Amino acid sequence: MTLGPAVLDLRFQGEAEAIASYLLIGAEDAALIETGPTSTLGSLMAGLAAAGVAPDRVTKVLLTHIHLDHAGAAGSLMRLLPNASVYVHAAGAHHLIDPAKLLASAQRIYGKHMDRLWGEVLPVPAERVVVLDDGERIIAGGRELTALYTPGHASHHIAYWDATGRGIYTGDAAGIRLPGGEAVLPPTPPPDLDLE
Repeated sequence: MTLGPAVLDLRFQGEAEAIASYLLIGAEDAALIETGPTSTLGSLMAGLAAAGVAPDRVTKVLLTHIHLDHAGAAGSLMRLLPNASVYVHAAGAHHLIDPAKLLASAQRIYGKHMDRLWGEVLPVPAERVVVLDDGERIIAGGRELTALYTPGHASHHIAYWDATGRGIYTGDAAGIRLPGGEAVLPPTPPPDLDLE
């Protein structure tokens, strides 16, 4: 039996529909797509509990990219999800294991607001990081997913094609939609471009 996906509204800064995770629930396991920032970890764990998913049932945490709004809580989650591994593109993996460079860059942008916005960013243990290649298939939460390399917003961006549900989890590769809006907007920060 495969249920879901469930959308877990992480209520970033108290706002509805700003940041979300997707919960895939299968007969044997569950999986998350995106973690959100550590500042929303309470909402994420409450969403798991409301869905009746015990922390030890989650075996995969799939990231589209490592920006803090999508992956900031990955290290903290590994302390709470004892059976989970984090799946990410190779170019993002080392930043999860050692987030110092990522945090220094974010600190320059967010300054004194860093902790309030994103919370503490902890490293993910190397042995719990799984690198995905373009076209690689995995079973997560009872669904067959295919990792699709989708650089642009970030050079390490991956989208996930859900063959079971016939849908795609695009992260920020296809833009963003603000609550109440109809238009899809370009993601921020702007896409990584190398014109050389």
